[in-house]
Amino acid sequence: MFAAHGFAAMAQHYTENNEFMTSPDIHDVPLDCIEAALLSMKQQMQPFGCGVGLFGVSRGAELALLLGQLLAEDGAEALPDAIAAHSVPEQIWGAYIVENYRKGDYDGGETRPAWSWRGSHERTLPGKLLQPERYPNPVFIAHGMEDELWDVAAAKRLVARMQEAGHPPEAHFFDYEGHTFGPGRNRELELLVDFFSRNLSSNQ
Repeated sequence: MFAAHGFAAMAQHYTENNEFMTSPDIHDVPLDCIEAALLSMKQQMQPFGCGVGLFGVSRGAELALLLGQLLAEDGAEALPDAIAAHSVPEQIWGAYIVENYRKGDYDGGETRPAWSWRGSHERTLPGKLLQPERYPNPVFIAHGMEDELWDVAAAKRLVARMQEAGHPPEAHFFDYEGHTFGPGRNRELELLVDFFSRNLSSNQ
């Protein structure tokens, strides 16, 4: 998607198994692997003077916001220059186990952790509020007003917290769109390309 618009892009696989077409398990994923990928991209882009962004959808949006927060708190070199998130939660969710979902047992109440950081779950426990206001660089958020998986009210609370902290995101709420967009997808892509172009360009 981004490569078609001239970005050097990499899709990082982070889930627990290889069932790419059936929503692989998200359980105890070490966010350090994404940190390593970001650092590698930064090193490759450095000669060109370009920044590195991070984009995620749904659980990937949760990952992106959480990782940005953790990297900022740690003062890590891999801190991305911009983050974009599609369909965002306001909290850290527990593990997603495909087999439980298939059996009808998935109710969002999984207590096992989805993520780990530096070998620990202390800062990634389910139920903790995401704190993207701790991430200092630009943030883009897109959310559908008809999202039936993650309530848009939660996304608006997250945006409000960022605004109150003096770090307002570039937030877009799409009427008539759900968790995964339909007709609004093309407009969102235009906004995403513009966001990353402005914030990652060597000319900024």
